Amino acid sequence: MKKLKTILLMVFSLVLIFSSCIDSVNNKLIIGKWQASQWLGDANTTARNAAGTSFQFDEKGKYLYDYNGSLENGSYKVENNMLFTTPEGMQEIMVKIAKLTSDSLVFEMNRSGTAETLILLKSK
Repeated sequence: MKKLKTILLMVFSLVLIFSSCIDSVNNKLIIGKWQASQWLGDANTTARNAAGTSFQFDEKGKYLYDYNGSLENGSYKVENNMLFTTPEGMQEIMVKIAKLTSDSLVFEMNRSGTAETLILLKSK
């Protein structure tokens, strides 16, 4: 029984260390300006304008979201492949980070029961 507790404690510790390493990498990779290339809905199309959509994340935990000239800014944090944004004067919003590399970012979202995927490319 004592061995089982020790093994479970070690596994739990490794999971915590691994998830904090992922968070650290994602926090670094997300910094920069991202331009949307596709905004997909359930039927692989959506009325949303991907071309007019961009995000900018800085190293101080601040973001700027531009949707066709309508600007939103606030703070953000990345935890366990989730992006949490808090627009100024509003409540926190969460989206899943399905993919994050040095040049691409994919969000999986749910807007009023409709699944959406937003694909962004890093601006140079």
